Amino acid sequence: IVLPVKSGLMLVDQHRAHVRVLYERYKSNIVTQRCESQRVLFPEIVQFSKMESLAMDEVFSDLQHVGFELSNLGGGSYSILGVPVGIEGLDPVKLLKDLVACSLEKNGNVKSDARDSILLSLANSAAIVYGQVLQSKEMEQLIGDLFATSSPMLTPDGKIVASIIDQSNIDKLF
Repeated sequence: IVLPVKSGLMLVDQHRAHVRVLYERYKSNIVTQRCESQRVLFPEIVQFSKMESLAMDEVFSDLQHVGFELSNLGGGSYSILGVPVGIEGLDPVKLLKDLVACSLEKNGNVKSDARDSILLSLANSAAIVYGQVLQSKEMEQLIGDLFATSSPMLTPDGKIVASIIDQSNIDKLF
């Protein structure tokens, strides 16, 4: 997305911008304990190893707060009854497996690290894909949402979302 600004032009990576917006939305859901979930028509079963199951127990409530509806069937098996709004079309079994694997890779406080990992993984999975063409109103909404976040210029994992090309640099091109 290209925007005119006082000092030149701002280039915004729409995927990264959407990641930032979704991350903050999911983080807000965990803090306020509001869940937006879409029930699935046919529940799926996901099976975890003993180690994965322990990690799953640590992050179970966080997953529910961001919109997963899960039922613990015992023996490392969970039934997926609902998924967070906005991730329709993604494989919920693979997503849960990836989230648990990510939380196992983190050192330190498993719950805290897993929470950030869950939020970032969900945001990356649900964000606008690269190359997707947005309508003007969609771009305006995304930019408005982006600049309403706490840190609009960086993704949660530190990648640059927007960059400004100074007018002097633009003039040099011509």
